[in-house]
Amino acid sequence: MTADLKYGYQLTVVDVNHDGRPDLIAVDEAGTELAWYENPGWQRHVIATGLKRMLNLACNDIDGDGVPEILLGHHFETRPDKSLGILALLEHRGDPRGMWSVREIDRIPTLHRVRWADINGTGRKVLVATPMVGMNGYAPNFEDNVPVYVYRPGEWKRKLISEDARGILHSIYPFDWDGNGRQELLTASFRGIRLLRPAPGGAWTAEELAKGDPSPCPKCGSSEIVVGRLGKRRILVAIEPWHGNQVVVYHRRSKAWQRQVLDDTLLNGHALAVGDLNGDGRDEIVAGFRGKGYKVYIYSSEDKGGKRWKREILDDGGMAAADCKIADFTGDSRPDIACVGAGTHNIKIYESR
Repeated sequence: MTADLKYGYQLTVVDVNHDGRPDLIAVDEAGTELAWYENPGWQRHVIATGLKRMLNLACNDIDGDGVPEILLGHHFETRPDKSLGILALLEHRGDPRGMWSVREIDRIPTLHRVRWADINGTGRKVLVATPMVGMNGYAPNFEDNVPVYVYRPGEWKRKLISEDARGILHSIYPFDWDGNGRQELLTASFRGIRLLRPAPGGAWTAEELAKGDPSPCPKCGSSEIVVGRLGKRRILVAIEPWHGNQVVVYHRRSKAWQRQVLDDTLLNGHALAVGDLNGDGRDEIVAGFRGKGYKVYIYSSEDKGGKRWKREILDDGGMAAADCKIADFTGDSRPDIACVGAGTHNIKIYESR
């Protein structure tokens, strides 16, 4: 679709211009321009310039005008003493194809992930923001606890809800785990996969679901986490360890999550998505890596229980996938795949056949 990125990191699927079609916003870690790409012609529109070391953003229509506001983390560095970690609010000025306003909200050194979550089940989401490491976390083992913060739109006051993660907190995933309409938070860190739940009084509790890769840190724990389904059965899907080589599926059996390694050949694994690509009621897994040899794979369960999986190559050498998303980009009611490349500097859409 495009090859104009310096070093792609994140891809967000959102209807930017309120025309009913999913557009794409690409975070270019090494660039200074934030841009969105308009479906169906994929014209590039610059949102803002002069933004250094962008890493993550999240979209939500706060004011109800049909166009999402953007919360962006930029000025990222891995060292807390070198990272400004600016959290900024971006708002359109009437035409989303034009330049947007940028307003700093907060600063969190090593700000790494921002997500919206409906933690009260009311539809009024809060912003979740997490640094990659704690304020005293330095290589090689980054030995410090990592905070998780929430912000309520309009107030934009930082509230600490957890310091359960330790080492590298790489991924946070809002999900209605208990099926009550409220989203909990799954985290992937050196401590593995953990579930954060809100509790009475504003405190949050943490539950260990899986320890992740059992190797010594920093090659330990989990890096990416998503939730999928095989029919009615829930599965956890992870890349392990941090920026790791493994695609892992966890199955709930005998009151514990049992670890199944599907692949251990990735090099700097980073992109992970799940979705039912073939309509059989079982989610496929899309995973890609940023290391040389660049490949994006699709993993499909060959049985209802997920005991046997087959791997197919989606892209061989043309996509150093940092992030992939599954959505219907063509309007044919079938899921497509979009990925953004780091060392390949590109965005590609793989259309369903």
